[in-house]
Amino acid sequence: MISMDTVLKRGYTAWDEEILPVDEFDERIRAVREAMRARDLDALLLINYSMLGAMYEYANIAYLAGLQSGGALVLTPDDPPALITFGGGRELFFTRMQTWLDEVLPGKGDTYRAARDLLAARGITSGAIATVGLGSMPDAARQQLESTFEGYRLEAFDEVLDTLRQSKRPREIMTIGIAKGIADDAAAAAERVFTNGGTNTQAMIEAERIARRAKARDVRILANMDGGALRPFEGRLAGRHAPLLLWVGVQYQGYWAEAAVTAPRVERSAANETVAAMQAAVRSGARCSDVAVAALSKAPDDRRGALLAYGLGSAIGLSHEDGFRIEPESDQTLPAGALLTLRAVITGTPEASIATTLVAVTEQGARTIEPVRLDLS
Repeated sequence: MISMDTVLKRGYTAWDEEILPVDEFDERIRAVREAMRARDLDALLLINYSMLGAMYEYANIAYLAGLQSGGALVLTPDDPPALITFGGGRELFFTRMQTWLDEVLPGKGDTYRAARDLLAARGITSGAIATVGLGSMPDAARQQLESTFEGYRLEAFDEVLDTLRQSKRPREIMTIGIAKGIADDAAAAAERVFTNGGTNTQAMIEAERIARRAKARDVRILANMDGGALRPFEGRLAGRHAPLLLWVGVQYQGYWAEAAVTAPRVERSAANETVAAMQAAVRSGARCSDVAVAALSKAPDDRRGALLAYGLGSAIGLSHEDGFRIEPESDQTLPAGALLTLRAVITGTPEASIATTLVAVTEQGARTIEPVRLDLS
């Protein structure tokens, strides 16, 4: 699968209220409260166990709070949502600058107790609590939380929130479009460097420079550094290996997009034709396996193993794999409104190529999402 750890954990870090204003989060909270009322749930406890500095598993908390960090979000029927951090002290000021929430409280070493105390202060001393994120917690931490909330009935709410998040809202689509524009520009910059005689390493470095300058918070790049498999920058492999196959994933305001380039460019490459076949198979209600089979039917027989190894794509949004993958064994059906990144990596010469596209799932088929570019002047 296309995946790697970052070296620089954070690039541009600021909440852009023009892109994701407070009323966007108000609408998301309203939808969650409606789902809670339909299930007679008295409160929501959303746990993101990622600790300070970690850049994973933040999607759910980012959806409601705008934050890409750990903590516990408490939502009751009538009161404003509140965030309780796992720590306290000097990071609180930074956290408060990154969220629309007015109430950001320190956990003071016992975040779960602080969350229970907050519920009690709001008059909720028993009843049914919707929980999100418990399944990804270490056993000891989950048991501590369950013990702290003894006397309440904890009901998993993960699938409900996942369903709400699958259909992307207009501002989400715009934000992912901005991330797509950054990724496309980074890939184009890498192509220019390579076309002008630069090495694969130089192309990677230029791609990251362009993405960071365009306010990407997270940038992940893979290329065929030694002429073979796609790899991250390692600082020890140099030289020029043609064709260049380069993939770049960027995150902007929490949202992901990706792009890829083959240089020298091949207009009707095996990768392009494979992605086109997948796109033609996309429509709401279709299975992920149908899309995967379409890809495999176009790929050269001896390249299918590598194609699957790098991944055919997935839903994309606040996570690079935002709910499901495109895989031959998957019975997951494509929900209307989801955004997909479709990908093909064809290794080996002379067919070596890479391609991606970003589409929205509709009843009529796949709708291409165009890149959006901000004026950074």
